[in-house]
Amino acid sequence: MLKLVTIRFSKILIVDDTEIFREKTKKILGDAKIGSKYYFAKDGKEAISQYIAHKPHVVIMDIIMPNLDGVKASQAIMKFDPNAKIIVVSTKDNQETINAVIKSGFAKDYVFKPCDTSAIIMAVSKILSVKKKVEITT
Repeated sequence: MLKLVTIRFSKILIVDDTEIFREKTKKILGDAKIGSKYYFAKDGKEAISQYIAHKPHVVIMDIIMPNLDGVKASQAIMKFDPNAKIIVVSTKDNQETINAVIKSGFAKDYVFKPCDTSAIIMAVSKILSVKKKVEITT
């Protein structure tokens, strides 16, 4: 069954090893009326589990994390769901890694840390578009 999902009612997975970044990102998106369900992970292993459990419409993924980094987690998520929409986040020091992840198709966009509000909103809005058809499984 196909259902139209607006940006406002999207499910978003925020993956970063710092709680402050996760909470700040949720607040930025919530204030911009983007997303209604937010899921969190503090490393790549949790990101994969959360993705499989909740099938979010977009993932905001830090590159450098303990246990399993964002690159490997993005690869695993894309193997599970080739249509996953992943935005990678990292410092400008990791530009080569970000470029490689984008070029390989494991991510759709990127945002540099420290993130300003408009960069996060623009990246997520661009990926979600105004309306997106998604398959709802019952």
